[in-house]
Amino acid sequence: MIKVSKKDIYWGYFAQIFSVASGLVTLPLILKLLSAEEIGMNYLMLTLGALVALFDFGFTPQFSRNITYVFSGAQVLRKEGLSVSESGIINYRLLATMIHTAKFVYRRLALIVFLVLLSLGTIYIYYVTNGFTNIDNSLSIWLLFSVGTFFNIFYAYYASLLIGKGLIMQSKKALVYSRLVYIILTFVFLYSGLGLMGVVLANLIAPFVNRYISYHYFFTNELNEKINGFDISKKEKVELFEIVWYNAKKLGLVFVGSYAINKLSIFLAGLFLSLAEIASYGLMIQLFGLLSMVSGMFFGVFQPRFASLRSKGDNKTLVREFAFSMNIYYLTFIVGSIFLLYFGPYLLSLISSNVILPSTTIVFLFAIILFLEGNHSNFATLIVTNNNVPFVKSALIAGFFIGLGDYISLRYTGYGILGLVLVQGLVQIAYANWKWPLVVFNDFQINFKAFLLLGMNESFNRLKLQLYGR
Repeated sequence: MIKVSKKDIYWGYFAQIFSVASGLVTLPLILKLLSAEEIGMNYLMLTLGALVALFDFGFTPQFSRNITYVFSGAQVLRKEGLSVSESGIINYRLLATMIHTAKFVYRRLALIVFLVLLSLGTIYIYYVTNGFTNIDNSLSIWLLFSVGTFFNIFYAYYASLLIGKGLIMQSKKALVYSRLVYIILTFVFLYSGLGLMGVVLANLIAPFVNRYISYHYFFTNELNEKINGFDISKKEKVELFEIVWYNAKKLGLVFVGSYAINKLSIFLAGLFLSLAEIASYGLMIQLFGLLSMVSGMFFGVFQPRFASLRSKGDNKTLVREFAFSMNIYYLTFIVGSIFLLYFGPYLLSLISSNVILPSTTIVFLFAIILFLEGNHSNFATLIVTNNNVPFVKSALIAGFFIGLGDYISLRYTGYGILGLVLVQGLVQIAYANWKWPLVVFNDFQINFKAFLLLGMNESFNRLKLQLYGR
């Protein structure tokens, strides 16, 4: 069974903190040295990058979970449900087939994404930059960003390999080293006067560091000896692809809905709001996105552990550790939100930022909405560890109504950013915010109060163990 060691947890924390720190270290420089228009274009490019990432269509988490099942001893993989194994013996032929299938999928996905960016993406950027005239070298910047996105997707399966194998610490090390390279390059390029082009260049180069380190950690000499001898037939790869695709397509549809829920608003804003307004909205999303990343870090580190516990049928340990991870999420997000509300505007003024946050009312509402969003997303992710994806339809419906509401708000009202925030909150609270936590509570026969107490008790026990060793 895959276990999460203290080193995994420590490196998980450090990697997430470092990733956030890298954003916080470079963000003041970006806000100070780039114009509001450049910052707005940067957020729009990141939004387009997230859009084309939907072509992943759920393969990354699905490959990761199935690799975890293989390393946990599964001899066969199923489209739904789990084949519980007590032997713990790794089927290396099945593992080799999984790796070959992942490579096959991601190389083709990368090419498709690149072509979409060069065609439809270029038309969109042309429109929002008034024919590439608002920002110097905007066409070159966009083309370079497209190349970087291609390579990011081309090597995306390495994350699935490391997480699936339970190499949490190693995956976090790869992240830390690549982000360190990004920080250094961003500083060098920005101070060299390259502007937004420098930020895009740093984002292009840094992922190659992640890929190199990930390959080194996963493909050890011992593992290569065990998997290289297999002659994997096309039939085997097709059969495994069909198994992975069965739930990947469901997750992919969920990701489409998730994009509409979280990212489509910026995409539509590019058609109706100024680049300066988009920069303000994008900054709020980025800051709270960083907070969500930190808050969900403990849950993220434990995901392979949760999948492994599911495969072994150890639900008692599963719900206890999940409750613990969610308590960490609640505490971290609430404290972080209070900090951003009270000190965010002051810190932006301190660094002479060219972009300000939206009004306090908007930021407060957005904090509540994102808190509830992260909460139900974590519960939904736990449901998926049982190789079951029941929320496809609801995610698509929510995404549709948020997209429609965003368009109506931008096109026919003067609410601007406030309208975008309200639409997302109202649609999500109508169903998803309460539905998926309720499903998990019913599954484990526990209520929210007992769930919180269980998490607190686990936190106390772990703290006592750290302090007193018993």
